[in-house]
Amino acid sequence: MKTKSEKGAVVLIMTSLLILAALILSLGTYKSTFYQIKRAQNEVLAKQGHWRAEGAIECLFTFISETKTEPSLLSKNNSSAEYNDLKSGCGINSPIESLYAKAVSSASSVMTYQLTYEQHNKELIKKSIIPKITYGNGAIQARGNLIIDGSVDIYPDVTGKKINEKDECVAIKYTGYIDYNFDSGGLKTLNPEENGPYDGYSGTCHSTTQSNIQENSKTDNPATSDNFLSDYIKEEHYDPFEAFFQKPRSKLSEVKSEYTVISGSKVNCANTIATAFSTSDKVWVEGDCDLGNAHSFTSLPDKPRNLVIDGGILSMVGSVTFYGSVYHIFVAPIDSDGNIDLTGHWENMATAPYILESRKKFVSHNQVGSFVPTGGLILDTPNSSTLLRGSIVFKYKRTARKEEYNNFIWQKGSWNDL
Repeated sequence: MKTKSEKGAVVLIMTSLLILAALILSLGTYKSTFYQIKRAQNEVLAKQGHWRAEGAIECLFTFISETKTEPSLLSKNNSSAEYNDLKSGCGINSPIESLYAKAVSSASSVMTYQLTYEQHNKELIKKSIIPKITYGNGAIQARGNLIIDGSVDIYPDVTGKKINEKDECVAIKYTGYIDYNFDSGGLKTLNPEENGPYDGYSGTCHSTTQSNIQENSKTDNPATSDNFLSDYIKEEHYDPFEAFFQKPRSKLSEVKSEYTVISGSKVNCANTIATAFSTSDKVWVEGDCDLGNAHSFTSLPDKPRNLVIDGGILSMVGSVTFYGSVYHIFVAPIDSDGNIDLTGHWENMATAPYILESRKKFVSHNQVGSFVPTGGLILDTPNSSTLLRGSIVFKYKRTARKEEYNNFIWQKGSWNDL
């Protein structure tokens, strides 16, 4: 028979075991709870790191878009002022993190850049951007007036839009007026060259964007303006500079720094240009330039190139196909009465005899014959006129132009496509 003391001991032992079991259970529960808390904290930190990485990539893209900075200046550990501005603007202050852009190979000829955010030299996020290329500005762009004497066939640009399954074509975009003086053959818009507006293109123009003008016509003359169909686009405030160079006009000096700069001349300017093109694909000519018959250009290989004439008049008399684009910048000085007189510029120009004296006052660009820059003719010549005279077959081919890649978009599938 158990004594009272033995019964008490049993109760005490049982109570102790119950307390111990409860304690063990509590410790297990606490350990599990602590693990869940730590896991949640780690997930929050991981999300924060991911959000920071996403934000950094977005900041890098915005920096490129807003400042028009060449992405090659933003490579990893670059010493450029632009890269330092990027790090400051995007808050990359810690030595353990990096934000940068790098060029990557692409299956196509389009330049692709990879935007990357790293921590401890480990890539957390990388996304790709590609140049934004605009089409549909025309084989010829005229910021000013355009006078055409003779016969011209234009193989046009396209906008990318369709009209009843046919292409919306653009022959010329202009800001002033077009004055066409008829000669046999007329002023016609044909179908675009195959691979002309862009690689892989094949198509035909819709009839509403395919002019065929067979009489003297002027865009600002109500009697004949309807002869110019929708392939002639007037935009009074159109500025071809940013459309071509992909940077605002305020960054002209920056654009120019990427070119080989030479001085123009009123005799044999074409020879100097051809020599410059032997070592560069982008040439910038300062001052008046007389190309003569431009025969020197015939020795140039067919590869993309840009020729810029800046601050002077341009003239030529010849039948040469120039594989490349021609961009002419000239702002004619205006006197106190609001008139211009460019006669002084024409003095000693080799091809000056081929333009009427009365036209020398207001013509800053003169082409006689059939000179054709296949990559496009851009006439950034406000308050003066361009004269095209002869029999011209203008076969526009965008790939002859050396593209200026300064506007970028996310590569499809690389970022948020929704």
